[in-house]
Amino acid sequence: MAGSFYPSDSEVLRRSIEACFKHPVGPGELPSSPDFLLAGKLSLVVPHAGYVFSGPVASWAYLEASKRGKPGKVVLIGPNHTGIGEMVAVYPEGIWKTPMGTLKVDEEMVKLLLKESDFLAPDFNAHLYEHSLEVQLPFLQYIYGDEFTIIPITMMDQSLNTARKLAKLLETLLPEGTLLIASSDMDHYDDHETACEKDEKIIAAILENDMERMYNLIREYDITVCGYGPIAVLISMSHEKVKLLKHATSGDTGGDRKRVVGYASFVIE
Repeated sequence: MAGSFYPSDSEVLRRSIEACFKHPVGPGELPSSPDFLLAGKLSLVVPHAGYVFSGPVASWAYLEASKRGKPGKVVLIGPNHTGIGEMVAVYPEGIWKTPMGTLKVDEEMVKLLLKESDFLAPDFNAHLYEHSLEVQLPFLQYIYGDEFTIIPITMMDQSLNTARKLAKLLETLLPEGTLLIASSDMDHYDDHETACEKDEKIIAAILENDMERMYNLIREYDITVCGYGPIAVLISMSHEKVKLLKHATSGDTGGDRKRVVGYASFVIE
């Protein structure tokens, strides 16, 4: 997705990421690279559109993460937009490359997850044209460099039952010092006011840790949250609190308020 969702030149990309943090919708400050390790586990919900649209909202989550320390592993969970590949697919081995460098897939952790699961499948194809996980990597590299491994997972099956099974698997097997990211945009292609109204319903359910309510709201009000399954995975893990960091739409960052996409960043701990 380099050259479309984000710049393909490393220096231009770095400036683009910094512009997201400094944007009026962003937090207004740049993150620093922590010199200490992440204690426990930390979860984020982060949007995944082109940086000019969702980057300022995403930057709130990454600024928060930068204050919590360096993760050893990063689990990235996103929807499968393409309809290609396995229903719940983990990238099994190798590296992912962005203009800011390469990151290694945590092959040993992937093998363990596959061994202990009857629903997770190793699959390259589900990831080949999927943008929701890739666009998170330059933000992570900007803060942490290459000092972490990644476990990329896409969900074509976003049912609540599957989300809960994946949550239990990850909660049981992931070590301390792991950062988990659920990649999702909020409501799609309504006008700004309608999108905000729909998003606020979903945000309230997330803040109350009520995933059954979130799924019911999506059906009842036709709310087109694309990564509801990944969100449900993180909320279904044992956490004490959920905090909304920022909510906006592409109308706030891109100007057109007649047909927008909603974005929200959360920290879950």
